[in-house]
Amino acid sequence: MPQRLRVLLVLAMVSAATMAAAQTRGAAKAPVKKTSTQMTCAEDLGFGVASKRHFCDVVVASVAADSVSVPIPPHTGTATLMFDLHNRFTVPAGQLEPSQAFTRHTAVVAIIRQTGEVIDRGAVSRDYRTTADLFDRIAGSGRSAAPKADAPGAPQPIKVTIPAGLTTIGIVGTRLEEWRAVSGRGAYDEPGRAIAIVSNVRVEYTPR
Repeated sequence: MPQRLRVLLVLAMVSAATMAAAQTRGAAKAPVKKTSTQMTCAEDLGFGVASKRHFCDVVVASVAADSVSVPIPPHTGTATLMFDLHNRFTVPAGQLEPSQAFTRHTAVVAIIRQTGEVIDRGAVSRDYRTTADLFDRIAGSGRSAAPKADAPGAPQPIKVTIPAGLTTIGIVGTRLEEWRAVSGRGAYDEPGRAIAIVSNVRVEYTPR
């Protein structure tokens, strides 16, 4: 093999090895993300009959402990909060015509720091006419108990970036606007009132 060709071949092999090593180092440095599903609810509704999801009320409040509190495990950089927000419908007792049972809810919630400062907001607006409009029913107390009257509507996925350095955030209610066929319009924002439901709460983060 001519000397020049031999040198070019060696250089090509060295270049390929260098690129492979760089790619390996880059892959090794890629952050590994984890997901936490922990949350603490002031008003725990229980589990879905069909979905088996854990449902909690979102309560109008100024601190996380009075509604839904979500811990952020030790991490670096920002974290990502994800959850499904549902309207909180009360299923009428007995049979009603869909036109009579019609209810529209628009619920607004806030994601807050421990200080109460708002990080972001989320909202969900759905209609109810029949149980087909529900996402699930919530199991009653006891094996043979009927489902609870309060039930989650179709979910609205919410995704929020959590600033670095936070260890706990809260999901609290802000305001509910309601329209009922039988009673007209109403708006509610008094502290302590449950205005929505959350499920499928996750925090994605990069561990320290």
